[in-house]
Amino acid sequence: MPAGLNQPENLVYDSVADVFLVSNMGGGGSTHDDNGFISRVDPAGRVLELRWIAGGADGVQLDAPKGLAIRGDTLAVADLGAVRLFDRRTGAPIRSIALPGLVMNDVAFGRDGSIWITDTGPARTPAPVDTTHDLDALWEVSPSGTVRAVARGLPLSRPDGLVLDGSDALIATFGANRIERVHGGSEQGRTIVQVMPGGRLDGLRRLRDGTLLVSSWDAQTVWSLVPGRPPRALLTGVVSPAGIAVDTRRQRMAVTSMERNALYVVPLGQRPDAAS
Repeated sequence: MPAGLNQPENLVYDSVADVFLVSNMGGGGSTHDDNGFISRVDPAGRVLELRWIAGGADGVQLDAPKGLAIRGDTLAVADLGAVRLFDRRTGAPIRSIALPGLVMNDVAFGRDGSIWITDTGPARTPAPVDTTHDLDALWEVSPSGTVRAVARGLPLSRPDGLVLDGSDALIATFGANRIERVHGGSEQGRTIVQVMPGGRLDGLRRLRDGTLLVSSWDAQTVWSLVPGRPPRALLTGVVSPAGIAVDTRRQRMAVTSMERNALYVVPLGQRPDAAS
């Protein structure tokens, strides 16, 4: 269990540097406190640099960083009301792109260099939700910097984990138990890909063979899923399993436990219980 992690929400595997980059919210999930940070963790789960990129230092703003994605030497990080770009090699800030949403969650690069971001919106309880405003969304930032809403509205059920599939997006619903396809091209709308055995779906990643990896807070489980087939448990007994990344050199899966400040690294070919 890596020491010093503070609400690790997501992670990405940097195959060039052979490290995991882990986002730490470092405080409230919707508070502009500039207290978030990114850690560098080796493939075995040992922290190399706890605060490699840190809010409030070296011109960096990070409030509650969540999803991460890499394209070339650019690291994209989803944050409150923005997606922030950094140099993958040095961690130096490049730019921030403001978004009109609330709680940016996962992020992915399109083939054309566009950036897609899920907006999970605020918690639905205990206060009632003002349904006169669209709180949940899927945003796209074009290579030229234009921001558009691919989809908006409460029926998105708090979109969280994100995988791009051509002009469409697959999303995990934190407010439900569904994997959905959001059509991003000329055909608008959403279709259900799979209903999962547990709710509060968070992490979503896809392997090279098309298999999806899905985490659920309610089930405390990470599943592998071939759409149309029953899901198979890869990791069980994990409190608040959030982000998922795959070490493509060793075929290992890494999963963050946000509430336990933990990181699990397990072989993809086995079905182990949670590590301590």
